[in-house]
Amino acid sequence: MIKLNFGFLIALLLLSPLVSAFGVTAPYWDGNPLIMYPGQTKDFALILQNMVGNEDMVLKAELVSGAEIAALVDEKLEYLVPLGRKDIEVNLRVEIPEDAPLDKEYTIGVSFKQILEDEGKMVQMAGEVGKNIPVIVKSESEVLPEEEETPTPEEERGFPTAMVVLLLVIIVILGYVILKKKK
Repeated sequence: MIKLNFGFLIALLLLSPLVSAFGVTAPYWDGNPLIMYPGQTKDFALILQNMVGNEDMVLKAELVSGAEIAALVDEKLEYLVPLGRKDIEVNLRVEIPEDAPLDKEYTIGVSFKQILEDEGKMVQMAGEVGKNIPVIVKSESEVLPEEEETPTPEEERGFPTAMVVLLLVIIVILGYVILKKKK
């Protein structure tokens, strides 16, 4: 039993550095899609954050779906995200074609992959996270006038819930193993 617990503890310690410490938020998501009319163009930003860990990160953005209506507009697609920052903007432009049928649904997918520096380490792991933005084409009369800023809900703004849950599970398991050893 002790060997099993020890092996499990070692596995957890080896896997814990793989927890992604960066995230991306968007003003649009499944419950709040971007609604546009044919011929409309809209610019907005995705927000990168690096709230956990102990180092700055460099992330490379890539448009993985929706290229027929969207483009990443920043000149460089590599973004330095310093530790503790949650406000690095990645600018996106969406242009709906004039002949787009009403009620047409698009999905824009943007992927962010961590770029690691080679420091002579034998094995390096890189994280990757993606964001999907649903877009629905409606008539011009159905599209609400632009608001100053689209509010983002707390669950979209905070760092990923899955990471918090994973860290809590690791802490609980470590506590359990330590208490078992003391008995």
